[in-house]
Amino acid sequence: MSRADPAPTQSPTWRTDEILVSILQYTAGIALVLTAWVLAFTDHARAAGSALLPGLLIIMLYGANQIRFRAVLERTVLLVGVWTLVAPWALGFAANDGATWAHVVLGSLAVASATALLRIARRP
Repeated sequence: MSRADPAPTQSPTWRTDEILVSILQYTAGIALVLTAWVLAFTDHARAAGSALLPGLLIIMLYGANQIRFRAVLERTVLLVGVWTLVAPWALGFAANDGATWAHVVLGSLAVASATALLRIARRP
């Protein structure tokens, strides 16, 4: 006797992808807030302020997006991520390697997650 093949495995749905990318975005916001906290203790006030504001914005926008997805909120996260990327040079603390790398990595993470969520939203 031949057995019927088991049901084919399905790829993750758009909702699963959205949840995973959203968690990544939320983590970037939390990491920016924690970075600000660490930088405040090391007397880098400008870098700390530059990490705190984008981190709080990303967390708040993430929370608002959980109520109902809106592309404008993700575009705002995209802009906040771009600002976080350029802040070390725009605000003049690029000489601080730790603060610069934190801003570049976490800003890139915010940009990538916002872009991914916008692409997921456009899927049919």
